[in-house]
Amino acid sequence: MITFKIGIIGAGNIAHTVADTITKLEGFDIAAVAARDLDRAKDFAAEFNIPAAYGSYDELFHDDNVELVYISTVNSTHFELAKACLEAGKPCLVEKPFTCNFNTAKELIDLSVKKQLFCGEAMWTSFTPMMLIVKDAIEKKVVGDVRYITANFGVDLKGVDRITNPELGGGVLLDLGIYPLTAVFKLMGSIPVSMASSCVKVDTGVDIIDTVSMNFPNGRLATIMATGTYNSDNKCVIYGTLARLEIDDINNPQKITLYNNKNEAVQTINVPEKQISGYEYEFIEARRAVITGKLQCYQHTFDDILNFMSTADLLRVQWKTTLPLPGEPTEADIKQRAEMQRKNFEAMQKKKAEESE
Repeated sequence: MITFKIGIIGAGNIAHTVADTITKLEGFDIAAVAARDLDRAKDFAAEFNIPAAYGSYDELFHDDNVELVYISTVNSTHFELAKACLEAGKPCLVEKPFTCNFNTAKELIDLSVKKQLFCGEAMWTSFTPMMLIVKDAIEKKVVGDVRYITANFGVDLKGVDRITNPELGGGVLLDLGIYPLTAVFKLMGSIPVSMASSCVKVDTGVDIIDTVSMNFPNGRLATIMATGTYNSDNKCVIYGTLARLEIDDINNPQKITLYNNKNEAVQTINVPEKQISGYEYEFIEARRAVITGKLQCYQHTFDDILNFMSTADLLRVQWKTTLPLPGEPTEADIKQRAEMQRKNFEAMQKKKAEESE
């Protein structure tokens, strides 16, 4: 098998986990790593036997051996680094969140299309076989008609700078809330038609606990909670007219349990034994996209990215948690997008009515 060569931007905790995963994944090599501190990059390279270490990101973007760049730096840097990467002619996989708002996400996607280069979000939940199994079960009506979904994600991150610092793109919604929200959107097959929400803020002005209740088409409901103040059970439960499905870990499922209407567990599916960490699937699909000339992965599309970003913008405007970063939304932006969504929805309804005649 011809090896696919990855370049890693950043040398933090997530980069270490990903590097350890890639070194165990057949058909992949890490060709280079870059960090702001050259010594840190060299230490990282030595740990994972990486041939090239750079003290500037631009050097890695122009390394001819790198076929895909993985960006794993803090949230606030994703947009500028991904933009520079695409401008240098390299496809990239950006750690979640893709960017910190809709405007910059749309700019990156437009640049990806203009350059005809792959650009994806490393939203590992969307790529795991376990979540694909759940989505398939819903489509086959294993639980009947879905009526309600609840999901939560909580990690004790009190005092962690990337969560509390607005200049780093802080706030729980973008860092943790992205998991349950993205999962709910995918399992429901749409974004909500209306929402009610609340948040608790820290003294820097960003959110640390979030709750969002949502109405979806056809009378379906969902609720999510995200917190950076304690470790929660991280469960997702899908309630249907015939049964319910419980996912034990919303960001990286290890077990799915199907319960009948008598509250009896009738089926359990465990994570594949060959799974390394769960991060491998996003790289496998990114490689497939790059090799076949696709600009996005079908498991996590540009629309998926923009749906979350648009929702997050709306929530943050309501909460008044604007960040000191490029592209931040205004109330006028939100109203304009809402009007566009209304027109698109009306057009879809009209098309369905004409097709049914």
